[in-house]
Amino acid sequence: MYLAYVRGPPVAVFAGSWLCSKSPVDGTPIALGEPFGDCDPAVARLMSVATTVRMAKALGVKVFVSRELGEDGVDAAFAGGADGVLEELQFSRGGYGEGARFVLLEPRNVEELVNTVRNVAEAVHKPFDVLVATTLEDAGDFAPYVDGLVLVGGWVPAEVEEVGELPEVGRCLHCGIDYLMYGGGIRRCVYCGRRLSRVVTSVKPPRSRAVFRSVYKKYANLTRLRFKVV
Repeated sequence: MYLAYVRGPPVAVFAGSWLCSKSPVDGTPIALGEPFGDCDPAVARLMSVATTVRMAKALGVKVFVSRELGEDGVDAAFAGGADGVLEELQFSRGGYGEGARFVLLEPRNVEELVNTVRNVAEAVHKPFDVLVATTLEDAGDFAPYVDGLVLVGGWVPAEVEEVGELPEVGRCLHCGIDYLMYGGGIRRCVYCGRRLSRVVTSVKPPRSRAVFRSVYKKYANLTRLRFKVV
């Protein structure tokens, strides 16, 4: 089924290539309104997770997720730039536990957070990093005060819809433009002359965290993206 990204933030992150015969590589940004692949509509949930993680990463803090997302959801989170999985860390919940590197808190506000951290420190006299379990909506409040966020909800919508055609898509990363080639093929950006990279492909790289991180880093500084029909 040919799909387009039709509703959500101006730029979403694709995830779920294993549900597609043609698609971008996992971690690739997609412009709102853009056709992106021949996929199962279930990719919408994975794109939602990946996009939410990328938005949280933009706050300048490490972002973790839980295994409760399932294998597909965790992989989607890494496509969005996630730094790790909560259950793989040495952590304790609500207070310090022996041998823990991280203390996971679920405060209602910043005041509760900073006072709890101080109280824990006074009680144990040991170093620890602070994680806060939160939604994307509240992440911006806590990010300046913690070592990492654990996203537990507030996933942004990334709705997809069936379309009649999947054109070749060429991207100019420098200009932030995807060229949808409905009328004819071009190989260079009409604005800067740089060579376009192909966005939609049937070639699938390994489904691994290393690959997801590599693609995320490639596009980490891409903050705006639109498409142009040619």
